[in-house]
Amino acid sequence: MQDVLTGPDYHPSRGTAFAIHLILSLLVFSTLVAAMLVYWFPGKLFLMDGGWQGLKLVAMVDLVLGPALTLILYKPGKKNLKFDLCAIAVIQVLALGYGFYTTYNQRTVAVVFADNEFATVSAQDNKQANALLIEREIQPKPLPAVKPFQIPVLMTPAPENFGEYFAQLMNGFPAGHERSDQYVEIAADRDTMTAHIRDADTLAQLGALTTIENALEKKGTTLDKVEVYDFRARFADGFVLFDPDSATIRGYVSFSPSDNDQSVAENES
Repeated sequence: MQDVLTGPDYHPSRGTAFAIHLILSLLVFSTLVAAMLVYWFPGKLFLMDGGWQGLKLVAMVDLVLGPALTLILYKPGKKNLKFDLCAIAVIQVLALGYGFYTTYNQRTVAVVFADNEFATVSAQDNKQANALLIEREIQPKPLPAVKPFQIPVLMTPAPENFGEYFAQLMNGFPAGHERSDQYVEIAADRDTMTAHIRDADTLAQLGALTTIENALEKKGTTLDKVEVYDFRARFADGFVLFDPDSATIRGYVSFSPSDNDQSVAENES
């Protein structure tokens, strides 16, 4: 019996071949998920800044396309079966490589305070912005290394001459949060930041106070111990909960005026 199951003439059934392919695909997929959650889109950024969109793209390729092709084309004892399996493997590897590459380029590489708010910067946006700076003979700065579950938090100081700043924007310069040549540590210009804190009265007028308070309660803190700033990501807007003592972001809160002060997306980062 052992020789029959392992010998050269043994071919697993179509269902077994599909199951094996699916299990192998899941192992590869879990590697990507781990990288995304730990390094590329940690915490709430996974939902707000493109992690979920990238995951769906790769899932369609890795968990649907490859195993589905095996289920359709695999037939025990079929002539040219090895060729079919090799073709499936090549198609899946190429498609999966494209999915990994696309998601990697869209990963969040920094959260930057500029133009009165925090905003995310993707790897692709950073690359394109740096290219624009180099075209104008301006040397970009390298970004700090990403640590597990942490994205670098930086700031671009307020421009000394707003007229010149707007003229640069009109002439194709990167936006403020993409100006890596001007990045400084988040605590370097606190006066610029604190002038734009969203206090309780303002949050109440925006209809966001209850959402913020609920998010802070989950984190075991209160509004008087953090600073709340506007936040803009690629797939959601909301607020940043900033800890002034440690100069770190405690969390992100998704919110739009249509939420009408309901806790629709207040999950902690």
